[in-house]
Amino acid sequence: MGRKSKKKRQKRQVSSPSSPGGKAAGKSPGKTSTKAARPANVSETQQRIGRIAAIALGSIFIFAGTLKVGDPWSFLGSLPAYGVPSALRLPVTVLMPTIEVVLGVMLIIGWRTRAAATAAAGVLLAFGAVIAYGWSMGTLQECGCFGPMLKRTPPVALAQDVGFVALAVLGIMWAPIDRAPFSRMRLGTLATVLVACVAVIGGTLSADPGTLEDRIMAAEYDVGTAAPSLEALDLGNRDVFLYLFHPDCPHCVENGPNMARVASDPDLPEVIGITHDVDPGEINYYLQHAGADINAYEFSLPSFLQITGDGSVPQFVYLKRGRVERVWKGPVPGTAELKRVVGANSSP
Repeated sequence: MGRKSKKKRQKRQVSSPSSPGGKAAGKSPGKTSTKAARPANVSETQQRIGRIAAIALGSIFIFAGTLKVGDPWSFLGSLPAYGVPSALRLPVTVLMPTIEVVLGVMLIIGWRTRAAATAAAGVLLAFGAVIAYGWSMGTLQECGCFGPMLKRTPPVALAQDVGFVALAVLGIMWAPIDRAPFSRMRLGTLATVLVACVAVIGGTLSADPGTLEDRIMAAEYDVGTAAPSLEALDLGNRDVFLYLFHPDCPHCVENGPNMARVASDPDLPEVIGITHDVDPGEINYYLQHAGADINAYEFSLPSFLQITGDGSVPQFVYLKRGRVERVWKGPVPGTAELKRVVGANSSP
């Protein structure tokens, strides 16, 4: 009896691993793993492929976003071709590159990879939709997703976006599931990236030389053209009309004959054409098609955008001895209206 009682007491002192009070070997109670877990039914090879796809897509997003952050004027100038309303162009110019860079950082560091890949896929689908729309409307000739550094035609851009979406899908399906909680370091990193992007874009866009007159006089012509500066054209001592246009713009093509009638009227000031990023042959073809005999000059895109504000064309500016008297956005006004404006502002 004594031995049996002793054995029973020893058994009661040993806790089963599955009992509520027991401890599983190698684990600590109350703690959960923060390492990335493998999704269900995903092999280790597939997990690696998903991780590589996420890193590749993140690198593309950071590259594209950084180019826009460094040159927001070019991105802003490309938005009219996509049919983006003028009221949304400035917010899109600030937010889109910032979102791209933030998502790219999340994909590369592997934090909330599936959520970031899902958001990236949504961004790519939105890109594809606006590219297809601009292409169908005939207003989009080149995609500005990578800025002026890498110009792509709409078909090429759409084909590449399909490949980028495929990378996002691999990241959604096969990338490791990140169970790490929100940490100050990670949130601080994303917040720093976000603030830096907004600060750089805002600082570049707000670097305004001053009034519209100042912007016109400070505008620089495209490198490689032999055109004189606007200041050299002696605009401060005479009256002129500035016609801001682009040969590929359907509205500019439609308004070409109206501009030609204004230019041919001897009772109105001279019309000077201003455009950007176009071959001289395209300018000459546009003017011949419109029937206009005017001098037209090619500006650098940043200077063109500083004059137009958001890249919207066509615009017609009445410049009286270096001072802007009137700006028309959209259809070129008729000769009768222009004569009234010129007459009302004529010197006694």
